[in-house]
Amino acid sequence: MKKKDLNPNQLSRRQMVKNSGLAMAGLSTTSLARTNASPTTTKQQVGKVALITGGARGIGRAIAIALAKEGANIVICDIAAQMSSIAYPMGNSEDMTTTKKLVEAEGVKCLSMQADVRSSTDLNKVVTQTVADFGRLDIVIANAGIANMGFIEQMDDDAWEDIIAVNLVGVARTLKATIPQLRKQNTGRIVVIASVSGRGGSPGMSAYNSSKWGAIGLTKSVAGEVGNNNITCNAICPTAIDTPMLQNDFVKKLWSPTNPTAAGLNEQMKGSHLLPIGLLDPKEIANAAVFLCSPQANFITGVALDVAAGSTARNTA
Repeated sequence: MKKKDLNPNQLSRRQMVKNSGLAMAGLSTTSLARTNASPTTTKQQVGKVALITGGARGIGRAIAIALAKEGANIVICDIAAQMSSIAYPMGNSEDMTTTKKLVEAEGVKCLSMQADVRSSTDLNKVVTQTVADFGRLDIVIANAGIANMGFIEQMDDDAWEDIIAVNLVGVARTLKATIPQLRKQNTGRIVVIASVSGRGGSPGMSAYNSSKWGAIGLTKSVAGEVGNNNITCNAICPTAIDTPMLQNDFVKKLWSPTNPTAAGLNEQMKGSHLLPIGLLDPKEIANAAVFLCSPQANFITGVALDVAAGSTARNTA
């Protein structure tokens, strides 16, 4: 039989090994060439724009920095003022300035605007300015939130209504203001910062828990409204996080009355967790937000992701 008449199915073992070796040699050469080439960035949000409400400090600041590290330009907005019904010190303009500097230190741009999420007018101005400055909006982090405590018959109407207005209505108005731009681009990521308090009931926290239950329901409903435009909408449910919202005298005395210190508060929270940890670092919530905004989460929508050290494993709605 002449060499040119060989049937491909009749190749000898020697010839197959030889051909395989040549193929592997080619693969090795290609791999080497790629290794020697200029490295490509591993940042996944380069050129994207992320808007974070409640971005002055705490979880909002951590998410802003984390997304900046991924290459996103950042827009932070915050009320940056004290609400009369809130017993602990809220964020201020100095906090916003600090966050802006920390974000820009990552080599991206940062737009900082004072805005109240209870106001559609304020939020529409933020979106308009965002698009004017950056030409787009890709990621929305509805993070702004406040906390108050007291049995339902003890809380005055203003205190109750402020919790619902910021934590639930404020999220809804944030989404209302931003979704039109996401629809226009036919893509986007929405992340709502809810809470493990939206998974169950807690005596003395009926207003806060109600607002966070509502935020989870809102997230799941909006996911169904925006899915056809390639927009995902998810919630993160943090446990107690080491932020100024908790690290203050008011909360320490309420949650750890026998030892109203940072250490006492931390030990108190350990009793709620399955993992041996107390308060979580805000970076843990930022990591979850970065994941939900990444290509690895392209097909995750309508979920409430617990970052809770196991605190919801015993009883989760």
